[in-house]
Amino acid sequence: MKKLIFLLTLLFLSTLSIAQKGKSNSSSKSVVLSKVDNISAEIITINKEKNLVLLVKDSSVVTLEVKKNVPNNFKPENFTIKSFTTNGKKFYHITWKEKINSVTKLKTENGLVSEDQIWDVETKTLLLGNTHKALNIKEKVYLDKNKTASHDVEKNRKEGFDFVLNADGSFNLSTKTQNSVYVYNTEANKYVLKSAPSSKSTSKKRR
Repeated sequence: MKKLIFLLTLLFLSTLSIAQKGKSNSSSKSVVLSKVDNISAEIITINKEKNLVLLVKDSSVVTLEVKKNVPNNFKPENFTIKSFTTNGKKFYHITWKEKINSVTKLKTENGLVSEDQIWDVETKTLLLGNTHKALNIKEKVYLDKNKTASHDVEKNRKEGFDFVLNADGSFNLSTKTQNSVYVYNTEANKYVLKSAPSSKSTSKKRR
């Protein structure tokens, strides 16, 4: 009887140990950033790899990858998910911002990255992914080969397109010199250019 109890106890401890090992090997955690309808945006960490995803909860849970392998210091600001309708179709606009801060001996960069995505969760399709950067750069420039004299140069730089989502579900992508309008085409199941890009006026005032 004692042997039987001993064997049962040993079997129980072994099963518990295996279960705990299984949990530690597949450890995961998540941070919820925003929710709307049946959709939540989360940073999911699995085995030390972080991914930003959309979890669409219906009869089952569908995972849509928004940003893969995000860094440990990833801290999105003003993260929002909003639904909108255009041409009878319901889509979701995801937007967030990230700060840039890079310092070296010769250069300092500060700025803001704006991310915008439009998703059709019904078809699991990313309809638009736009990244825009606004940078302020301060750089030390040497005036001679021996680097005995230098001066500081400061400049502002933009990369990518400015994004604006309009009330009718169309959107604008613009730069300093041009503006393009995109509308959703139900036959092509994607956004298409409404017309040729228009040039922005650069005329100067006369004195």
